[in-house]
Amino acid sequence: MKAVLASALVLIGKVTKLEITKYLFEILIVFLGVYLAFLLADYQEAMRERDIRVQHYESLLLELQRLAFALGIEEQKLSTHLNVVEDIDQGNRPRIPSSDLLFIYPGFVRDSAFNSRHFEALDSEIVEQIINGSFGLSMLEKQIESFNDQSIALLPIVATNEECCYDEDGQLLAHWYWYPRLVREIDQMIRNAREGIVNNALPDLRETIRQLRNLPPSESNSAQDS
Repeated sequence: MKAVLASALVLIGKVTKLEITKYLFEILIVFLGVYLAFLLADYQEAMRERDIRVQHYESLLLELQRLAFALGIEEQKLSTHLNVVEDIDQGNRPRIPSSDLLFIYPGFVRDSAFNSRHFEALDSEIVEQIINGSFGLSMLEKQIESFNDQSIALLPIVATNEECCYDEDGQLLAHWYWYPRLVREIDQMIRNAREGIVNNALPDLRETIRQLRNLPPSESNSAQDS
């Protein structure tokens, strides 16, 4: 009788261990399932943020390429005014031409990033560059606007007398000093803006996009925007 009871206890112990092992295994499976689900969700969220970041960077890259091209056109236009300023410095009494400068930077990608709060997916350094660059471009836009307004006021005077802006010694009259001053300031601002975009912003954005896509680093940056 004792032998039978002992055998029964041993059997019950084995069954109990098997049940406990089974439950522990099931708990482990559930835990792993939940853990893997969290990992997958985190991965998908990281990929979504990466895609948003890449999308904004690519859009900003295209916008800056167009901006660099537009600045290049204005830089070419400004060369005519720089030649006139050089003639003024030499006392040649050149005719001051009307302004043909045009600069408008709508900044659609920049505004979209901030207004829709997508800037949270952008690197802090890129956000800082966008803010600083936007301030500089706003100053350039205001300078060109001032230049155009004063040039319009000058048109009827120049139309009646091409040498209206000079004194008897061939020096530019004091109230026309705005012309050489603004020409030089705008030229410097355009050069700084374009060089900053072509030499810094565009290469940095391209390299950032490559890193986000896990592409190998570029040995040299494209010169297509220069």
